[in-house]
Amino acid sequence: MKKRGRKPINSQKSFRKKTFSFSQYWIMYYTEMYSDNSEKDYVSFIKAKSYPLARSILIDKSAEDNPNVKVKAVLGYMLHAGYKFTKTNKHLSISDWENVRNSSFPNINNFLFKKEMSRPEGYTNRFNKADAENCKKIGFKKGDENWSRQNRKGIYKKLRERKGLKWSGCEWTKWNKEEMRQTKNRIINALVLCGNSRKKTAEYLSIARGTLHKLMLRCDDLDWWNKYYPYEKPTPPRVSKEQRSQTQKLVMKRRLEKGEAFFDKSAIAEAKRIKNLRQAKSQESEKYRKSLIPKIKKALSENQNIRAAAARTLGIKYGTLKAWMDRTKKWVNWTIEHPSNYNKHKKVI
Repeated sequence: MKKRGRKPINSQKSFRKKTFSFSQYWIMYYTEMYSDNSEKDYVSFIKAKSYPLARSILIDKSAEDNPNVKVKAVLGYMLHAGYKFTKTNKHLSISDWENVRNSSFPNINNFLFKKEMSRPEGYTNRFNKADAENCKKIGFKKGDENWSRQNRKGIYKKLRERKGLKWSGCEWTKWNKEEMRQTKNRIINALVLCGNSRKKTAEYLSIARGTLHKLMLRCDDLDWWNKYYPYEKPTPPRVSKEQRSQTQKLVMKRRLEKGEAFFDKSAIAEAKRIKNLRQAKSQESEKYRKSLIPKIKKALSENQNIRAAAARTLGIKYGTLKAWMDRTKKWVNWTIEHPSNYNKHKKVI
C-alpha cells in the first residue's frame, strides 16, 4: 500500500488492470461450493500475465478436475518484491519464492496445488458472519417507515390516475390541452411510421420505452391505444426439423464439453426411471380400458347382449370384443350385468 498525500493508493488495484509482458505469480483465494450446498475455502498460486487470465485459469482447471464444483468469491493478489503477508507482516523470503514457483499452476504435472483454509465459527463465507438480529434492522422497511415514502416529494399518483396531468416538479397539475394534443399526435405519427411497434416508436422519438408508455397513458386510456393502434407480435420464421435438430445437437455437444451432466446413469436412478415409465404406461392403459366400457355397454344393449352382434356393431372381431371384456371385468361383471341367452346367469334386478 503506497501513500500519496493523505489518500492511500492500493497497488493491487493497478496490478489487476495491467497486462504484463511476462508471467507473474498470483495468490488466489476462492471458495468451492458443492452439490449439497456445502462450501470450502482454498488458496492457490497461479502463473499468468494478467489477473483476468489467472482467474479464468483457476476456474477452468477447477471445472476440469470436478465438473460438479462451482468456484465463487475469487480474489487474487500479485506477488511482488514489496508484498507482505497480512498475518505475519513479513516479506517473501527466497525459500518462499521457490515454493511459490514450484506449486504454481500451470506446471509440468498439470496439477492444481491448493490448501484448504479453515473458516471461523459462525462465518457464512470467508469475509463475515451473518447476524440475524442485525439483518432485521437493515434493508427496506414496509409501510410508513419506508424511507422513500417519508422523503417523497409531492403526491404520488398511479399510472391510471395520471391522464390529463403533468408533473411540474413538486406536484401534478392539469396538462395544457393543446400541448397534450400535440404530444398525442406526435406519438400517433411515430406509431404509424413504425408499424405500431412500441419499441421502434420509442427509438424513433429518442425516449425510453417506459417513458413512451407513461406518455400514452397520460394522453389517453391504454384500451384506446390498443384498439386503434394495436401491435401484433410477428410470428417467428418456421425452422425445419433437420435444422432444429442440428442446432440442438450442437448446443448439447458444447454443454457436454464443459462437463455438464444431463442424465444420472446410476443404478438407482435407472431403476427409478424404469419404474416411473411402467407406472405411466399402466395408468395410460387403464384409462384406455375404462374408455371402452361405455362403448361395449351401448353395443350390448342394442343387440340384446349378443356378443357376436355387438362386435359387428363396433366394427371389430368377436375375439377382440372378448379381449376387451376380459380386460375390463375388474370394473364390470359382464356375466351378471349383461347376461347372454347362452349364459346360465341372469341379470339381477
